[in-house]
Amino acid sequence: MAINRAKLLLATAVLGIFSAFSAGEAVQRDVFIDIEVALSVGNAKKLSDLLSSSVELALPGEQEGIYSKEQTLVILNRFFNRYPPSAFKIVHKGNSAAGSRFAVGDYTTGSDKTFRVTIFVKKYGESHLIQEIEFE
Repeated sequence: MAINRAKLLLATAVLGIFSAFSAGEAVQRDVFIDIEVALSVGNAKKLSDLLSSSVELALPGEQEGIYSKEQTLVILNRFFNRYPPSAFKIVHKGNSAAGSRFAVGDYTTGSDKTFRVTIFVKKYGESHLIQEIEFE
């Protein structure tokens, strides 16, 4: 009887721990999920909250450089209008020793042109923000 009671107490404690993690902010959403959704529909505005105050940007037909968040949104919208997406899929993700994260994906347009996209994010407080986007 005492063993069953001990098992019940242990199971209750473990369940409580799992509930605390899933209910709180301990379990964070992967920033690349939101990036993948925004790029797959060609919506720069959806990226707005994910951009750092300055972004290194490289796009075909655009001047490569470091732009403010607002300039980045304008340039990305222009690119999305020129090359509307039919799909975007992240094919690889990784971490750097310095704490940055990166993802590589394929951005396919309606005209079946595919761009390789590399995105670097850096942690600021509890959030990861986009530092660099490169379309090749």
